[in-house]
Amino acid sequence: MPGPESINDLVKRIADRDQAAFRRFYCRLVRAVFTQVCGSLGSPALAVAVTRAVFVEVWRLAPMSGSRQLDGIAWVTAIAARRAADRRREINGPTPALGAAYDDLLGRELAVALGAEPPAQLGLPSAHRLTY
Repeated sequence: MPGPESINDLVKRIADRDQAAFRRFYCRLVRAVFTQVCGSLGSPALAVAVTRAVFVEVWRLAPMSGSRQLDGIAWVTAIAARRAADRRREINGPTPALGAAYDDLLGRELAVALGAEPPAQLGLPSAHRLTY
């Protein structure tokens, strides 16, 4: 008797529109997805709707050729994380942009940490150059 199907096998079968495979996929992963989403959102009520949306997206995206090559668990986890983050943004509003000055600072710190050319040679404006 063969062992249970892997998640990856189920994704391939879902891609072929196998509803029974989708039911097995759902039963095996719904608790983990719900736990992940609930932990991210902090609300079981919100997590129910997001979890439902994750599995609708799995059904919708599975036929795309790339989904057959993915790690099924990583794929559904990534969908859940993105959906939870989207929901959090809907509730809290967008996070404020950090601005170009922050990017410049990170770029300078990275260049120094990697031993790259000094910022003056990287083309940064003089106001943003570190002194050496």
